Amino acid sequence: MVGMVDYALHYQKLGYSVIPIDKKSKRAITKFKDKTFSENEIRRFWHEQPDANIAWRTTDFFVIDIDVSVTENGYESLKEWELSQYIPKTLTATTPSGGKHIFLKKPKGIELSQDIRVKPGIDIKANKNNYVLVAPSNNAKGSYKWDKSTEQMAEAPAEIISILQTSKQPKEPMNFTTDYSRGEFSSKTAKLFEQVVFGLGDKGGRNNALASFIGGLLMRGVDVDAAYLLAKIANHYTPDSLPADEVDRTFESMVRKEMDRRGGS
Repeated sequence: MVGMVDYALHYQKLGYSVIPIDKKSKRAITKFKDKTFSENEIRRFWHEQPDANIAWRTTDFFVIDIDVSVTENGYESLKEWELSQYIPKTLTATTPSGGKHIFLKKPKGIELSQDIRVKPGIDIKANKNNYVLVAPSNNAKGSYKWDKSTEQMAEAPAEIISILQTSKQPKEPMNFTTDYSRGEFSSKTAKLFEQVVFGLGDKGGRNNALASFIGGLLMRGVDVDAAYLLAKIANHYTPDSLPADEVDRTFESMVRKEMDRRGGS
């Protein structure tokens, strides 16, 4: 019987940097920054956790991640986005929620970064230490499935690269005409909201700021999955953002601390 480990080994032999993902927490079960795991390491990971999902680290490729939810339709956003006209025939997959992953190779010498919600319902997973779940990974909604159009991953055209690089450039802040000032009404909760869009601050204090941000959310009873997503968004809006595995480690640590604070509940 073919198991998840067999798929993981197959992908590794094809040259992909494979990462084991815990099905419950949806996070990597090992440190993976700048790492490419060997066959023996992959066998050990899946021996310890046979049903772990499989992800690829986005090393020399990136993914246009289209999501569909009650409030946002990534397919509609893609139709209205200039970028869509330049997408070549390439490797794609359907996600359990009915979304789509579009895989494109990075041109040689080109570096791209993660861009959460570049358009409503669309994320770009591109940093070399981002990752994307691949078939036959699954969750309560179903499984990730490769589309049958092609098995070949095309290189991203220059037009797509230009659009993505432009989308990451800092935008001019809106110039409000009112003289609004929060004054004495600022609170710790308000500062948490502000960090979601203003980021975690300067390079020297990002880790402490992230830990404080996560702790503040969990202490206020925010759902753990929602807190994780908010942490990723805050990191995204940090000018010099932290690596994904560092965010994961900090998040796991703060969850454990919060559980200890609650008496191990």
